[in-house]
Formats: sequence, C-alpha cells, structure tokens
Amino acid sequence: MTQPVFLAILVLVATLAGMAGFGFYHFTGAPEAAPPTAPSLASHLNEIKGSQRPDFSLPDLDGDIRHISEWDGDVVLINFWATWCPPCIREMPAFVEVQETYGEQGVTIVAVAIDNEQDVRDFYETYGLNFPVLLGETAGIAVSRDYGNRIGALPYSVLLDREGIIRFVKPGELHQETLEDELRPLL
Repeated sequence: MTQPVFLAILVLVATLAGMAGFGFYHFTGAPEAAPPTAPSLASHLNEIKGSQRPDFSLPDLDGDIRHISEWDGDVVLINFWATWCPPCIREMPAFVEVQETYGEQGVTIVAVAIDNEQDVRDFYETYGLNFPVLLGETAGIAVSRDYGNRIGALPYSVLLDREGIIRFVKPGELHQETLEDELRPLL
C-alpha cells in the first residue's frame, strides 16, 4: 500500500470515528438544558386561569352537534383524550365515578376525543362512560389549543366554574383526588 493511499484511509477512518463520537455524545451523553418551553408553558397555563372559556361545537356519538354553552351553569371538566393514550384510559374510571357522585350537584364531564369514531364508540360501550363524549379528531386538537394546550398534551383537562371561567388546567393524567379537591370549592 502506498503512503498516499494509507494516509487517505487513515484520514477517512479518523473522520468517521470523530463523527461517530460526536453523534454518540450528542444523542446519548450531552448534558441537556431545561426545555425552553417549560417555564413559558407553566406561565401560559397560569395566564389562562381566570379567563372566559372559548366557545366550540363538536358532534357527539349520535352525530348531534353539541355546543359547550349547553352546560352553562354547571361546573364542567373538559377532558381531551384518545383511546390509544394509556394515561387517558387510566383517568376514565375516576371520571365515571366523579360524574356519578357529583352529577346531581351540577357537575358535567365533557370528554373530547382526539380519535376516530369507531374506536371512541367501542371505548364508550366497553367502559360504560356516563358523560357526554364529543368527537374531536382534528377539530378537537384546535379546540384543545384554544384552551391553552400549546404542546398537544393528552390527556389535557380544563375545569370551568358555573360562569364558564377557567379555574384549573392539567396537562397529563388527572387523578381523582386532585379533581375532587379542585371541584369541591366550585360547587
């Protein structure tokens, strides 16, 4: 092997090794700074608390168009969810129980499914949901964004008081105890 060929191979091997090392460090070992959106998201969620709920209309499982104003005067939990979302599925039994316990006191859970109709229909029947389920799909994502969900989190829950003022917002799984703690002062 001639010296120029040997040097070319050596340079190529060194370059590839350097690229591999950089890639390994960058993708596995590089220290990460806090995501820049974390503080701005928390700040944004605090800003929407105390604001009037945005209006929206979506179809229910019967194909009827339902408007959020239909539940004016109730304490309303709007929950954005999907059948393929494990934390969304874990929340549903608690929501059924909360609706059963507090429904007569003017509490309504409105579930906005970011999912296809057949999967939602199957889920509704299997889990015995006792509250309105609206079919959001793509329109539901836009409604979720209007309610402050800038990152597209699922589940995402928004609690409204009887005047339609946003009082509590929770991206991620909402546990029954937390929901009831937020709900009781609004009854």
